[in-house]
Amino acid sequence: MVAYHVFDLNPVVSLLLNLTLLGVICWSLFNIEKKYSNGNKFVILGLLAIIGITGRILMSPIPNVQPVTVIVLLAGIRMGAKESIFLASIIALFSNLILGNGIWTIYQAAAWSMIGCLGALFSNKLDTSMKLILFAGISGVLFNWFVSLSILHSVGFDMLIPYLIVGIPYDLLHVVGNITFIIWLSNPLTEIMSRKIESDLNLEVSEYEPKPF
Repeated sequence: MVAYHVFDLNPVVSLLLNLTLLGVICWSLFNIEKKYSNGNKFVILGLLAIIGITGRILMSPIPNVQPVTVIVLLAGIRMGAKESIFLASIIALFSNLILGNGIWTIYQAAAWSMIGCLGALFSNKLDTSMKLILFAGISGVLFNWFVSLSILHSVGFDMLIPYLIVGIPYDLLHVVGNITFIIWLSNPLTEIMSRKIESDLNLEVSEYEPKPF
């Protein structure tokens, strides 16, 4: 048998294959969730975590382009701050087991948690597609600047500003990636998380229904 796996792929082909795999994973998980979750919070959080972890790993050839920031932002808006913090921590921990772990993992988890909490805080204000797209773009810059603080463990504070300036192209990549992912994922992820909200509302209503004697 010929071992075709020994052939190297050029970066463009590799990226296209990864995007295709990510699309297949998202499509499969969305359909599985519709069939089995019934609005269960932990099933939905697990689904979001899988998409975030696999998406970040598959998109790693492009610096700072990944779906995690958008997923955590939407979770904060639709599910709440606590859920987004849980999600941010899980994704940062497990994706970095593959991509590389270090002090930056704590900063990444904290930065994504911050984005989720901001989403929860401003959820009532982010009521149009344009506002959501704008906030997703800003979130990319906020995330990068927060994580950049991790360099202060090894260099002086005077190096922070030059480091941020050098990182501007990567900030722009994160902004463009977030805008792309918010346009692509906003509707399907919102639909999934809305089922969790509807399930909670139905539970609250049932608690107040009169019980038979």
